[in-house]
Amino acid sequence: MIYLLPALLAIVLGAFALANPQPVTLSLWPAGWAIELPAWQAVLAPAAVGFLLGALIVWVAHLPIRRNLAQLRQAAALLDAELASREPAPAKPR
Repeated sequence: MIYLLPALLAIVLGAFALANPQPVTLSLWPAGWAIELPAWQAVLAPAAVGFLLGALIVWVAHLPIRRNLAQLRQAAALLDAELASREPAPAKPR
């Protein structure tokens, strides 16, 4: 079940790539360079780069939260250890 969404996404992207093989020319006006590549690459490559940059931004934005969580877990572990050391030892049977 966990592989259903990635498999569906791969099928959709594959169908998109097969449906758009015609070449397109991308050019940068002031520099004067041009590159010709299939239409699916001209669409999916910037989308992939945008996705990865967005994921990186979210990951970096959550670094302080993860650091705070690690500190809270460490403090909880210290408090648990202190509480365990304060509990009286169980009474020995006679």
